[in-house]
Amino acid sequence: MTAHSHAWKKTGLIAAAVLFAVSASVAREPACAQTVQDVVASVENHYRDLTDLTTKVVQTNVLKSIGKTQKYEGRLFIKKPGKLRLEYTNGQMILVNGKAALFYSKKSEQLVKKTFTDFEHMNIPVVFLLGAAHIRDDFDVLQPDVKAPHTLVLIPLRPGAVMKRLLLRSDEAGRIQELVIFDRSGNTAEVVFSDIREGAGLDDKQFVFTAPKGTEIIE
Repeated sequence: MTAHSHAWKKTGLIAAAVLFAVSASVAREPACAQTVQDVVASVENHYRDLTDLTTKVVQTNVLKSIGKTQKYEGRLFIKKPGKLRLEYTNGQMILVNGKAALFYSKKSEQLVKKTFTDFEHMNIPVVFLLGAAHIRDDFDVLQPDVKAPHTLVLIPLRPGAVMKRLLLRSDEAGRIQELVIFDRSGNTAEVVFSDIREGAGLDDKQFVFTAPKGTEIIE
């Protein structure tokens, strides 16, 4: 082997090593850092285009004032515009049809009717999904950790809001996977969504409820 060919081979090996190192470095870097505006836009766009969804819900309430933790499981159904039904496995149900809200308890055999305006002021985390296409209209949005860009903290813009802040976690597509509401009394309500199915074509009848005979109706 000539000195020239030996030098060429050595140079080639060095160039290959440098190229490999640069490629590995690029592979480790994220394609594009997502700003808080990017993440909010992805969530808003996702829910703006959504027609309906069903999802499993696991809700954990921590009531600081009485030192108690409550856990509920159920199934949530949402259909635009403004329709929501949440059925818990313990026999409780919440139903919203855009004009009124119903709270039914099989155990107590009671049905409580509220106006939609009253319902908006109540601390029920899943209701947030009805307005998820307009986050920036109602909240100041923060991104606490740029390394976890899909975890956002939302601060209500409206004075006197029931919640103090809301933590939201979404996936790459903007689909909300977890909500944690912090109220002004120090209580928290965490809701985790799983088995999410979108665009299933829910029937409007899903959002109509007739109380069983003998149910006490409270308005």
